[in-house]
Amino acid sequence: MLLTEILKLRGISTDKMKVIRHTVNRDYIKVLIDSGNFELYQSVQKTNIFKDVDYFISFTDLQGTKALLYGTYKVNGVQTILELPEELNLIKERESWGEGPYYRYNLERVDLLNDLEERLVIEWGTSTISWHQRKLDKEIIEILPKGFTKIFPGYPNVILSFDELSKTIKNPDANRQWKMMLSNVYGVYLILDKKDGQQYVGSAYGKDGIWGRWSHYVQSKHGDNKILIELLKNDPMRYKHFQFSILNVLPSSSIREQVIQLESITKEKLGTRVFGLNAN
Repeated sequence: MLLTEILKLRGISTDKMKVIRHTVNRDYIKVLIDSGNFELYQSVQKTNIFKDVDYFISFTDLQGTKALLYGTYKVNGVQTILELPEELNLIKERESWGEGPYYRYNLERVDLLNDLEERLVIEWGTSTISWHQRKLDKEIIEILPKGFTKIFPGYPNVILSFDELSKTIKNPDANRQWKMMLSNVYGVYLILDKKDGQQYVGSAYGKDGIWGRWSHYVQSKHGDNKILIELLKNDPMRYKHFQFSILNVLPSSSIREQVIQLESITKEKLGTRVFGLNAN
């Protein structure tokens, strides 16, 4: 099936419509996403790419030339601006935008495909350098189950925001691979507080391994960790800045003392007792 066929089935006109594909696996784009400025990033462009466009469908890049549906937008108008919004100054040099004028669009997010957001995967095609196109007959690769977070990338590459972790834990059927891989191992993990850069090193060696331990964070927000409890008392929404990653994995046949010893060595290496969030 093609993207145009889904649009046709839903009675959506493809006249004056475009598709765009963002490469989001870049440090400065992640900063924009984390700060809630990704929508602003979409609304400002160096060239008038939405001229004669009423709607566009936004995708984010996946492995290879695949793309994942992000959202659908109505273009309600455009104005030229001489300076970038302050929040976007970090992209000026990285994307070689040079001096203004720039185009700032009045965008309205619409519900035309909202049930398929973060689920619909298309094949963008070989011309991935063309990040905005009028070519809408993209092949649909798959429709992911509701609640799907993202493909499990392997233990060394696991990096999850708290929101991503929460979505994964709360939707185990949609994220079966995550549950299987994290439940079958013990390990040492890292929580990074992205608000100030402080780190917490913890370990998982109980029922359901890392999955079980991280499930407790989703439920409690602090995992019963002394300093994190105090942190959340002073700033109840601080957990939104927590990022979870895996430093080491051990077989679930490992004894508790082995895991704790590795955790202790890791705390020493990273200095998280002196400069971080570990109380002991």
